[in-house]
Amino acid sequence: MEAMLYIMLAWIIIFTVLPIFFGDKEARLGSARAKLVLGGFLLYIGKEVKSSRKSPVIKPIRIAVILSMFVGMALFYIFFVPIFIRMIRDFIMFSAGASNNPPQPVAVPVPILFTFTSILKYLVISIAIGAVFHELAHAFAALREGVDIRSWGIGIAFLIPLAFVELDDDSFKSASPSTKALIASAGPLANAIIALIGIALIALLPFTGISFSQAVTVTSVDCSICSNAVCPAEKIGLRGGDILYSINGTLIRSVDEVSNILKRLKVGDNVTFTICRNGICKNVSVVMDAYNKKLGNNTPCIGVSMENSLVVLKGGAPYNNPMLVDILNYINFVVMVNLSLYVFNAIPLFITDGSVLLSSIIPNTNRLRLVVDKRLLDIANVIVIAIATGISTYILLSG
Repeated sequence: MEAMLYIMLAWIIIFTVLPIFFGDKEARLGSARAKLVLGGFLLYIGKEVKSSRKSPVIKPIRIAVILSMFVGMALFYIFFVPIFIRMIRDFIMFSAGASNNPPQPVAVPVPILFTFTSILKYLVISIAIGAVFHELAHAFAALREGVDIRSWGIGIAFLIPLAFVELDDDSFKSASPSTKALIASAGPLANAIIALIGIALIALLPFTGISFSQAVTVTSVDCSICSNAVCPAEKIGLRGGDILYSINGTLIRSVDEVSNILKRLKVGDNVTFTICRNGICKNVSVVMDAYNKKLGNNTPCIGVSMENSLVVLKGGAPYNNPMLVDILNYINFVVMVNLSLYVFNAIPLFITDGSVLLSSIIPNTNRLRLVVDKRLLDIANVIVIAIATGISTYILLSG
């Protein structure tokens, strides 16, 4: 895991220095073009698309689309920044010994640090969906407003994959401020709409009669960890895939809860387990006549390996349904990723749509123009996000 951290740090350093050194220079790779940007590179692979006709978006919709960007900005500064600052403060206090409460990571680390394939597959698909619809929205708004598309492509920024649309400079520069703002706002709004659709799907799930719950699933029976060759798990017929629904009437939602209950029991106690298999649950009682070899003779041993899992509840009974759980996980990740793309693209962050929006709508005579031209908001946002992401990554790796 430390190697991953070094890779991330090396990447950030290299792709912070190189763009400064090479500036806006581009390299030809056959018919494609490559360009260094802060935190990574862009690869232009698409062909030019001309706007065949100009059908401007009507004014009420135009205003609503642009206002959606300011909602995203507000969400960042009202909710995300205070969380980041609180986490940074907690990390400093814990590191200095002024607090006994370890800080909890809140910024999502770069995808390369996700080593669990069960997480990575959801993340990759969600980013792909978000990036494609984001850029399609930019392209649709541009062509609708009479702005040509010079190219499109893919890239990486801070080890995060992305897609982009390159607008024709001349037609974009000659466009009205409201057109520029509309085009910049269309992408993040598409992400917000996708996130809202995902939230609506999750909210509708209870009406289908299907719900989900945290549970404990048996991964395997292993009597070797117990003092007896025939352990309680084998006596009651537990096997991999079974759900431990309750112990002595207490509902179980995590492996930690199982451990805490076992610590309160004694060897020789009679215990009733509720076990669910294929949606059918039954109560079985067994004498806990074995102790855990690792934990000592005071802790009863079941003789199983367990894991926290998400299970389907139908008619009140839990059962494992990997397909439905997969669908729910995909929807959850699509919501989280698209909400993040919406909020973080709405703020000024050098290459984000928020920077383009502010540059488009603030007149050159306005005093705020100096803040925009000097990228003061962009710099402040980069510092906060970089520090929070770095600390979060460090906490996850060191934990």
